Amino acid sequence: MSLPIIGITMGDPTGIGPEIIIKAFSVEEPFQSCRPIVFGDREVLLNRIERESLSVRIKEIGEIPEEGYQPGKIFLLPSSRLEAGSLSFGKPDRKCGEAMVGYVEEAVRWLQRGKIDGLTTCPINKQAINKAGHLFSGHTELLAHLTQTSHVAMMFLGSKWKVVLVTTHLPLKEVSKWITRDRILTILGLTEEGLRRYFGVSQPRLAVLGLNPHCGEEGLLGEEEKDEIIPAIEEAKSLGMKVQGPFPADSFFGLSAFHPFDAVIAMYHDQGLIPIKIFDFKESVNFTLGLPFIRTSVAHGTAYDIAGKGLADPANLIKAIVTAANLSKLKREL
Repeated sequence: MSLPIIGITMGDPTGIGPEIIIKAFSVEEPFQSCRPIVFGDREVLLNRIERESLSVRIKEIGEIPEEGYQPGKIFLLPSSRLEAGSLSFGKPDRKCGEAMVGYVEEAVRWLQRGKIDGLTTCPINKQAINKAGHLFSGHTELLAHLTQTSHVAMMFLGSKWKVVLVTTHLPLKEVSKWITRDRILTILGLTEEGLRRYFGVSQPRLAVLGLNPHCGEEGLLGEEEKDEIIPAIEEAKSLGMKVQGPFPADSFFGLSAFHPFDAVIAMYHDQGLIPIKIFDFKESVNFTLGLPFIRTSVAHGTAYDIAGKGLADPANLIKAIVTAANLSKLKREL
């Protein structure tokens, strides 16, 4: 069976995305799992190659090659023509914001045509894409729009846990408004389907965290548990799902070894991602549930503080690429 073709979008041209791409393409590991191609900008990538003094060459393509994939060689589907010399690290302009979205749009077109098997995305700047007129709070929401997908969810894959978020990029003061029975039930359904479809788990076991301290103390510290979370759990059980909770979030992860769950449903961004990133910052990968194709992402941001300094570590990108490739292979087999 031939290796899957994985597209990698370059992300923010002024962040670490271009740097970690050229570093990832200079080693063997990604090529052992897949045939990788890049959606990005030639001049930006060449600029980073020169800064890092890497022996990496770029070949622009118009179609997907069947062979020729090897360390030190980037097959590039050019999706922007930026003036690399005029860009400042950590300061994306409107053209950069437009380019970030353009890489994703082009990759989705190739996915929908069946030309590539999966997608891995490098980090974008949400403010920059909004200034460019694309009013999305992140990759996940953009991809849902481009594919006309009604329901998606972020699943973070770590060595200890798979964590799925009920809410994603929201101010904390807005989170409770989105903790509803229907939304939690939708996330539970997406998680169960994803575990069956991509991970071969026939009877997924799901843990649900509470929102409030001590799961609300029967309403004393918040009513979301009794009004929304518990009813969602009970409804999921009536549909045949194996669900337990709600569990207090402050103690669950420390005691989770005693509860063999296949995934954990967290109510908001930091509740689920703090434990993941403490244990697996370089290894954790973001996987999007609900899309019509496989999409993984690095679990870090644009890292402006180190952009252009040669310090960016490609380990997480390599992990995301390999994960997309492995999920593609598993999907073929199931």
